[in-house]
Amino acid sequence: MLSARRLMAAQIALVTAATIVYMTVPAAAPALWAVIGLAGVVAVVTGIRVHRPAHQWPWWFLAGGLLTFIAGDTYYNVLEEYFDASNPFPSPADACYLATYPLFAIGLSGLVRHRWPDRDLPSLLDALIITAGLALPVWVYLVQPLTVVHGLTWQQRAISIAYPLGDVLVLALLARLLIPSPLDGPNRAVRLLVVGTVTLLGFDIAYGILQLNNLWQTGTLLDLGWIAFYTAWGLAALHPSMVALTASVPQRESLLPPPRRLVMLTVATLVAPGILLYEGLSKQTRDAAVIAAFSGVLFLLVILRLAGMVVAHRHAVTRELALRGAAASLVSAFRQDEVDQSCGTAVDRLMGPDVPHRTLLLPTERAADLGAHGTRLMSPAALEPGVAAALVGLPCVLVCPMTQPDRPAGAVPGVLLVAASERQLTETWGSLEILASHAGLVMERVALRQEVVRRENEAYFRTLVRNASDVILILEDDDTIRYASPSARSVFGTDDLIGVPLPDLVDPGDRERAAREPAAVRERGARAGHDHWWVRRREGRVEVEVRCSDFRDERTVSGLVVTLRDVTEQRRLEQELTQRTFHDSLTGLPNRTLLLERIERALLRGRRESSLTCLLFIGLDDFKLVNDTMGHRAGDHLLIAVGNRLSRTLRRTDTAARLGGDEFAVLMEGAKQPLAAELLAAQVIQTLGRPFDLADESVTITASVGVATARDSTDAEELLGHADLALYAAKAATVRVLDHLVSLGVSTLNTDRLTIVEVPLVNPADLDAVAAYLWEEGVYVTLAACPLVPRDRVGFRIQVTALNSDDDIDRLNSALTRLSERFPLRLKG
Repeated sequence: MLSARRLMAAQIALVTAATIVYMTVPAAAPALWAVIGLAGVVAVVTGIRVHRPAHQWPWWFLAGGLLTFIAGDTYYNVLEEYFDASNPFPSPADACYLATYPLFAIGLSGLVRHRWPDRDLPSLLDALIITAGLALPVWVYLVQPLTVVHGLTWQQRAISIAYPLGDVLVLALLARLLIPSPLDGPNRAVRLLVVGTVTLLGFDIAYGILQLNNLWQTGTLLDLGWIAFYTAWGLAALHPSMVALTASVPQRESLLPPPRRLVMLTVATLVAPGILLYEGLSKQTRDAAVIAAFSGVLFLLVILRLAGMVVAHRHAVTRELALRGAAASLVSAFRQDEVDQSCGTAVDRLMGPDVPHRTLLLPTERAADLGAHGTRLMSPAALEPGVAAALVGLPCVLVCPMTQPDRPAGAVPGVLLVAASERQLTETWGSLEILASHAGLVMERVALRQEVVRRENEAYFRTLVRNASDVILILEDDDTIRYASPSARSVFGTDDLIGVPLPDLVDPGDRERAAREPAAVRERGARAGHDHWWVRRREGRVEVEVRCSDFRDERTVSGLVVTLRDVTEQRRLEQELTQRTFHDSLTGLPNRTLLLERIERALLRGRRESSLTCLLFIGLDDFKLVNDTMGHRAGDHLLIAVGNRLSRTLRRTDTAARLGGDEFAVLMEGAKQPLAAELLAAQVIQTLGRPFDLADESVTITASVGVATARDSTDAEELLGHADLALYAAKAATVRVLDHLVSLGVSTLNTDRLTIVEVPLVNPADLDAVAAYLWEEGVYVTLAACPLVPRDRVGFRIQVTALNSDDDIDRLNSALTRLSERFPLRLKG
């Protein structure tokens, strides 16, 4: 830009200096006139070289026209000034002058062709109306007089007429170049060309009139007109805007011409009536036919222009209806896809059904670069590959930022891209700009609504988070806590957790899992992970249910979200419920339900491992007497003590259970032979036969045991039934023994159920002798010294441990009969 200004300043300075010398030194006039003309030619050539327009050939023709023009002037001046010869008419100077007009015409038509490639009938009609209006006075006052001048040959007459007609031709082409209204505003180079051409036309007309009246002289102020012509055309080529004269420029389509053009058109159409009025008032009507012809031509041109305006008005109405429909549709749009659909429908109506086109809306993040330079035409190849692929097959794209024309520059809410032919896009340029501005308002409204909803949701969820009982943590990549909800105090005992590693807050036994679970969620990209940890705090520790979610890709979170829920009380209640469901509420031993479940598992395991599963059914013989004499509370304490003693007696693999009342059961797993169960039964009887301390008193009870094995049972219920039957048989056998003892005078307790025989002896020292005697007789008994119940009776108890068959019973009866003969058995007191 700076070099162009310097060149223009140098051009103006050179022409100004040469003009001053030309006007003050007549002897140097021919040479300086050639310098002034050649300066214009050199300026055009320099402008072509410096600015390098896309199409240079029109400017070369204009430079050639200037060169021929100055060549004609130089020949004329040199011949008259230096050779003192009269310039003939016609002469080589006239040939140079006449060659100027075709060169100018070709150059200007080239500019028109490249600057306005589309067919613009309204602009062409406007140019023809203005040209016809200005050509009429030239014809009437210059060309017509030349046709009647006497003494001219036909060559002289034709050449004289050709000069003004050439000026009119150049004016017409320049008007065609000037008439259309470009979207990017007026062009400075075009203005300079207009100034030079109008000056040339005016002074050529003046020259012709002076020649007709023999008043022309060189070296006068009239020469300044041609100097201005040379200078203006040279400056037009030096100005940087000359590049745009050979580049395609979109133009506005308007129903009415701009005000200035409308004034020019009005003046042009009134030229013919004005000349006719003038001649009528002066009573010298000589050119009525010519005026009528020009008036008819102007009338037809105006009618064609009005018809074009009517067609343009129809198109404008159609576009207005399309924009109204689009506006109504956009008002009800609440989403991006609805805006896209509304814009697509509106563009379809604007373009018409027969015009191939495509419509695309780009959001803000993709529209920043495209929307920064305003509405413009682009080639699809200049767009991003993805966008260009969606618009493939169409030659041109109109980029319309979704902003209001009067809004200050700022963030662009989006860009409307419409691909079609350049002509169609130029015709609908304004409508598409309006549509884009409406769409931009809707996009801003949609974005504002989304922002309002987002903020309301944020406030809503912020309230929920602040008042939620669950703890919400956001972790960085190194597992340090970036955010902790206020409920963290209820779990961790403090809310000062920012920057603290999460594993440090967990019980040492769970720290490895607390570090492994977030890492696993990040590694596998899982949306959520689930676990249970223990959290240690000052008051103790709590169990939490943990859920890890990966929200690193969410812009508002950008981290791992860990949700903790305190399930300590829930776990306690679950365990208590499980305990009540599967355990006896008094003794804490497994109940019937849990025992059956474990029996089923033991049966399956026994079949798999070829081991024997045994079940002992235990009944307490003295329990009713304890309840009746000492109360139910003592009975409950006795049952608890029995349960504890059973649990301590058994192996870890065995299970003790309470079935209800005074009945217990023992599940024995992994036995090799049934004898193992019998030995365990003997051990249970012996264990329960030891005294129990209840309410500061010692109580002794006996127990009956029924034994069943899995050899004759298929399931848990059947095994339990067999054990129950075995217990019943054991109690029945004991009754037979007790009946015999009663006949011997031996005391028993609760003879309908007891399996324990109490023999009152006079001398406690006889206990060992009785035990030795029974063992010798083959009766396996356990003798225990204990107080009898009730309290006023004292004696010794014979606890029978083996009554499995009738032979055992008979052998015991015989032994007791002989025992009564050997030892005096009698009651004491």
